[in-house]
Amino acid sequence: MRLRPDQFFCVSLLSNTEPRNGTASHQLSATALLPSPDGSRHPLDVYDFAEDDLPDSPGRRSSSRGLWECLIGCRHKVDQQLARRRVEQGLRLYNQHKQQAAVRKWRSALKRIRKRDDKFALLGYLYQAYMDWGKYREALEFAHRQLGLAEEADSPNLRAEAYLNLARAHERLGGLERALAYARHSLYNECDQCRTAGHVHLTVGSVYLELAGFCKALEAFQHAHKIAQGIQDPALELQVYVGLSELFGRLQDADKSARYAAKAYDLSRSLQLGDLNSRHHRAALLQMASALRKQGELGDAQDYCSEATRLALVSGDQATYARSIRIMGDIYRKKSEINKAYRQYESAGMGDRLCQMEAMDGVARCLEALRLQQKICNCRPLEFNTRLLEVATSVGAKLLVRTVRVRLSRIYQSLGDEEQQAVHERLAQCLEEELELQCGACNLPFGLDSDSLEALPCSHILHARCAHDILKRRDKKKKRLCPDCHRSVSSRLYLYCDDPHNMNQHRSTFSLASLSLRASSLTLNSHQATSSV
Repeated sequence: MRLRPDQFFCVSLLSNTEPRNGTASHQLSATALLPSPDGSRHPLDVYDFAEDDLPDSPGRRSSSRGLWECLIGCRHKVDQQLARRRVEQGLRLYNQHKQQAAVRKWRSALKRIRKRDDKFALLGYLYQAYMDWGKYREALEFAHRQLGLAEEADSPNLRAEAYLNLARAHERLGGLERALAYARHSLYNECDQCRTAGHVHLTVGSVYLELAGFCKALEAFQHAHKIAQGIQDPALELQVYVGLSELFGRLQDADKSARYAAKAYDLSRSLQLGDLNSRHHRAALLQMASALRKQGELGDAQDYCSEATRLALVSGDQATYARSIRIMGDIYRKKSEINKAYRQYESAGMGDRLCQMEAMDGVARCLEALRLQQKICNCRPLEFNTRLLEVATSVGAKLLVRTVRVRLSRIYQSLGDEEQQAVHERLAQCLEEELELQCGACNLPFGLDSDSLEALPCSHILHARCAHDILKRRDKKKKRLCPDCHRSVSSRLYLYCDDPHNMNQHRSTFSLASLSLRASSLTLNSHQATSSV
């Protein structure tokens, strides 16, 4: 059958909108940026159909109306194809660290794309980009739009991911209770053994860590680790080890913190992730720097931190950059280089709410050191710690609130104000009891001074010596039970890092690499670094 010229034109135009290789190259993921195949610019990218191109007229023949309807259909298909190509181009640009150009591509595609799942995934890309830039309120807007799409589709999976993104953004903004509520909503809408559920448990653990609910944080990390093992997701497992390292670091167990950090660093080197320039590797580097700093290995800690700062600058990761210079401030403070530390803390103040609070605590520690050296009077430390107390209280960081109150009691003691000293000492004691930082076996406190701790599979934390006494029991009359929940204890926490020589191996390996790291470390000064990000 012969085709009329108008029919032949429509068939040709439709055939040009199909993928050339016969398979869909625009598969989108709502959880990770996927690499896309390289491709040249589509010839239709230069043309944009408009409905006014063919004005309607009363005398148009039926064949012309058929041509017009065909062109409208072609236009919609071409729009979708162009939008998908722009999403793919944005992915390639983002992986090449051209974040601004990538976001422009994605915003342009967002105006055209109509398919709900593709639009949800695109909003996820924009959300992650603005999270990396430290623009958390803008990221919240994209997460709310994701939630709207999920409600339209009535999809539990999409709704779970939207709530997860809302929880992560509120966590960085310091809204911990709201973040916890969104995380719980996410769990209500998601299966128990999937990647999104693992990330939700990870977020719950991070929030409880800030709220000083260490046993609940440990339980959430255990759930996330179980899911990571079940679905064989090394990236999720890496983040669990980072969280556990941070948990034991805050509880003053530097050795166990370093061991978990070393496990995370091992995984980061073995992963082949093209996801935003391996943000997991940057997180592992920073955690190694933090753990080694607490162990007193300041040279290696500085090497890890410098490498993380360099990668954050290259990738445009504002959140990691702010945290890295805050940790660098801690390293300088440990070296008693107070002026350098103070400058680092001031630069870290541009990070998220939690990073700002940690930077303020670093400044308060610097002022306390100067006060004890009698280089400054008590007025400035008193004023600054009072302001920090307000911030920590508003966020809900109970452990930091307790630390600041102890610091204020010492300042008031120096001022001779016994009434205010007694008030802060009493409130600090009340917080210690509220935090329940007490070993269930010996009833002595833990987490306030350097000590070796042990975690049981039931998520309770004991002194290592007390846990070992329980595990060594062989008498049937004295069963191996957790002193807090009375559950049977057969072993340590199942994800315990039991290789005591592992940490030394990592330190020696990185020490060999530190020569090249020092040679290739940052040559930018603080002002250039800030403007680059």
